[in-house]
Amino acid sequence: MKSPSSASILEAAGRLFAERGYRAVTVRDIAASAGVSPALVMKLFISKEKLFAAVRPDETVLAELTVPRAELGSALVFRVLMRRERGVPEPWAMIPFTIQDAPDPEAARVEARTRYLQNIAALIGDTTPDGRFASTVIALMTGFGETVRTLGLFEGWDFDELVAHYGSIVQSQIDACENVGDA
Repeated sequence: MKSPSSASILEAAGRLFAERGYRAVTVRDIAASAGVSPALVMKLFISKEKLFAAVRPDETVLAELTVPRAELGSALVFRVLMRRERGVPEPWAMIPFTIQDAPDPEAARVEARTRYLQNIAALIGDTTPDGRFASTVIALMTGFGETVRTLGLFEGWDFDELVAHYGSIVQSQIDACENVGDA
């Protein structure tokens, strides 16, 4: 179990890394945001690199996602839009930046790719050797999360209409995965 200090440091680090990237954030910045001393941050996490590795901005992507399979696409899209409305960091949009700003981008890419593919494949039941349906869902959601945040696409859309529209695009890949064994 994480201590309250540890939890506040992880929350602050995750938010700051998402906002500014790895290189632009200092241990002092994280400590100040968490309301603790830089010495405590170092004591608990040893280094900024280890703290960065401990922060999992994508954990919230699938947390508590307990909806029927037929609603997964809409549920994933709904979450992106709710995070946008609440002004909280978007894990899908953070994937490229988290990898690019990592101390070892290639290792971060491999680790993130593996983790996302495993998690999404398990969620949608993708048993293809190359995880083709999970890969497509990840690409759709990463693109959606990034363009909603960065480009402000879909701003004029009705919330429910957008959930239904883009959710059906994501759902088509989830449904195709289910039908791959039927062919």
